Amino acid sequence: MLTITSLYAALFAVILLPITIRVGLRRIATETWFLDGGDDILLKRIRSQANFLEYVPFALFLMALVEIGGASATYLHAIGGILLVSRVMHYITLNTNPIAMTRPISMAGTFAVFIMCAVWLLNAQIA
Repeated sequence: MLTITSLYAALFAVILLPITIRVGLRRIATETWFLDGGDDILLKRIRSQANFLEYVPFALFLMALVEIGGASATYLHAIGGILLVSRVMHYITLNTNPIAMTRPISMAGTFAVFIMCAVWLLNAQIA
């Protein structure tokens, strides 16, 4: 069983719920049922939810492959922890101050996870 990846998948699922609810609540408040209706707040919420969903599933998929491949628990928790901090930081930044330095930092963390997984997987194929 993918115990470590499953842990992080569960944490991301719990985080996704309020992110999605915030979009829905804004839709209700603005009576906007499709797209963003020109509402900047709704647009930020939609994009930050979409950004979360653009990166997290593939990162978890890579993490699962690394876990199946036999990576250590320490390595997997490093990957999961970096991804968790990076994605939460990115979500908050997009909704509060999209030009803050935390945005490129959080993306760098996300990219680091992709690179860490890719290097591990490529190394496992070579070895």
